[in-house]
Amino acid sequence: MKKLVPIALAASFLAAPAHAACIPVSSGLPGWERLDFDDIPSNTWSEEDGALVVSTNRGSSMLYTSATGGTLPVLTWKWRVDQGVPATDLTRKGGDDRSISLTVGFAYDPASASIGERMKRTVVEAVAGADAPGRGIEFVWGGMQPVGSRTQSPYSGNSGRIITLRTPDTPTGQWQTERIDLGTIYSEIWGGSPLPATRIALLADSDDTGGSSMARIKDICFEAG
Repeated sequence: MKKLVPIALAASFLAAPAHAACIPVSSGLPGWERLDFDDIPSNTWSEEDGALVVSTNRGSSMLYTSATGGTLPVLTWKWRVDQGVPATDLTRKGGDDRSISLTVGFAYDPASASIGERMKRTVVEAVAGADAPGRGIEFVWGGMQPVGSRTQSPYSGNSGRIITLRTPDTPTGQWQTERIDLGTIYSEIWGGSPLPATRIALLADSDDTGGSSMARIKDICFEAG
């Protein structure tokens, strides 16, 4: 990741089992949009057996969609890294490769936004639209930070957090399941009641370390808890 790029999107959830809303993934990736970065080779994104597959070769890009089921407080998904990138410092711009990450963007609320967030809002909306998220939490597979660490994003400051869920020494080729209480984490970071989740973005990048990677993610669902 080289720049602060507000999370944008376009698509809607598919209602799945009772009290759950899952993001659809199908051939051609309808409802998902890709965001490329200037002067950096793009990733390859595809669908295979219901999973999103991302491959990098000294590159980076993002895939994003909407999260219209984001009022449900728990987010679950499964992911797997088949070829990972080396451990990097996720707090350092220009040296923060990761095998894969999932970012949840939350609705912007001027009443609870900090002075800094309100000052930046005009620029954010000019780039990403009036419905761009106000805050985001990035859940990462990669980096040198220990599992469970929470760090401020070097790109979005106080409006973004990075949480390490898996490190590069996690076994490759094996599906791992995550279950995240977004409401609790949001309140612990920013205080107050959590705002609805409105965006989901996926990222993989290997341009800083100059290598390649491959990862998969599937079954991204919001649940009632």
